[in-house]
Parts: sequence; structure tokens; C-alpha cells
Amino acid sequence: MDAALAWKPPRSAMSKNFSGLLDKLVARKGISDLDQAGFQAFMDATGAGVVLLTDEPDTAAESWDIAVIFPELLAATGNGLRAAVMRPEHARVLLTRFGLGRLPALLFLRDGGYVGAIEGLRDWSEFVAECAVMLQKPVSRVPSMGRGAVIHQG
Repeated sequence: MDAALAWKPPRSAMSKNFSGLLDKLVARKGISDLDQAGFQAFMDATGAGVVLLTDEPDTAAESWDIAVIFPELLAATGNGLRAAVMRPEHARVLLTRFGLGRLPALLFLRDGGYVGAIEGLRDWSEFVAECAVMLQKPVSRVPSMGRGAVIHQG
């Protein structure tokens, strides 16, 4: 009985290769790879930035998709955002800190403050539009613990 409780399903090939995909983002696209200490330094830096918070693709398949389109999304914003990625083991720690309901998420920051977050995958045009909203929003209070970030348009 103990062996059955200890059994975990094998990781899929997609999850096994996910770290390699993130390595390519860092090496080829100049995207920072952050741990907890690196995140705080990134957040405190001057200017606007976005962090891709990932989860294992076996848990959240959208993580793979967002990692693939992240460089194109950055290019579509057209304003040279500082960009970073946080791997699942580091990203999960930020869920409660920023009131996120799930991963993956894009966390927008500016001048040491919180701007907002987009949780999950979107249709391309919706994603670009929501990123444009984030770039115009002022720094604000982080949502309450347990509540996801709300995107206000207007």
C-alpha cells in the first residue's frame, strides 16, 4: 500500500524538455533567469519590466505555450520592456505575494512597484491588448491574498 501512495506519474517529454526551452529564452533572447534574490533586484530596478512566471507543463500545459510566444509578445509591445522568466520552483513562491490564482502568469512591474498580472494563456490579439493596458497602468497596490489580479480597462 505504501508503494502505491508514493507512486507519481512519470513526467511527460514536454515537462522534461521545458527547462531546455527556458534555457534557450535566456541564451538567445537576452531574457533574465531569476531566482528569489534575482527577482527582488529585478523588481527594484528602474523602468518597466515583465516576468514570465511558469509552472511545470504537466501541471499547467499553458506554460509551454506562453514560453514559446513570450519573445513575440515582447516584440509586439514595442517598448523594450525588461524581461525575465522564473522557473516553477521559484515562481510558485510569488503566488500569494502577488495575489495570483494560478500559473503561468505575466507579472508587470515598474520602478519597484506592482502594476498588474495576466494569468493563463490568451488569444493572441487579446494578449497583445492586455499587455498594452498593463503598460499604461500606474503602479498600484498588490491584490489581496487569494484573489487573482484583475485587469481594468479604461
